[in-house]
Amino acid sequence: MITELEKDQVIEIGSRNRAGYLVEQAGYTLGLAKQDGEALEELLPNGYLNEVTKAAGKVSEAYKDRTLSAEESKDAAEEVNRLFRRAKVWRRAIVNRASRAGRMGKKIPDDLLKIGNPKTVPAVVSLLEQMVKLAEANSASLHGANLESMIEEGRTLAKNIKAIDAEQEVRRLKNLPDAVKQFHYEKGLLFIGVKVINEAGRELHAGSPTDAAKYNLSILYRNTGKKKEETAST
Repeated sequence: MITELEKDQVIEIGSRNRAGYLVEQAGYTLGLAKQDGEALEELLPNGYLNEVTKAAGKVSEAYKDRTLSAEESKDAAEEVNRLFRRAKVWRRAIVNRASRAGRMGKKIPDDLLKIGNPKTVPAVVSLLEQMVKLAEANSASLHGANLESMIEEGRTLAKNIKAIDAEQEVRRLKNLPDAVKQFHYEKGLLFIGVKVINEAGRELHAGSPTDAAKYNLSILYRNTGKKKEETAST
């Protein structure tokens, strides 16, 4: 089993990722995993790599269906993805600034030292709003230029993401034809599987940043303008 997440959650994840890029990314990641062999496999459930390989095959085959590929192009939530990635970059930046202040002896709230990994629109908005408030409250301790504009960027991101009607998105996904939902589900499984392998690879090479950095999503996100950012956080 690739994941124990609910099917609706997997479908939502899959709807945000392009099949062609996913398959290409999976090929790269599985190739790395093969090179690392048993050492990597031992960090994963039995047969996990085979399951992800099968998932890649299913997505690749389904993508040949022009009806499904057309639906994907129409329904992919590109704007959601873009905002989510920007929000993650912003959180990383503010956490780095807060961590720096903490090392210099300032008292920084723990919640301003954690990037977090929210998956839904409400969760991302909540985390951004909390971090913005904490950054404002502790601004005197956060040394560095452009803090006000950084805080304003976080506030704007929260506002823009909040404008996305999460319930409407859920309804949209539920009303899709069964074949399209299954397509998104298979993509979601593949995305999760690739992420899990990446995390195992980074654990395996924890002592070698260069080797660990090879386990990234740069192929999947190559056209987003966020290659460097995603590579650093995957």
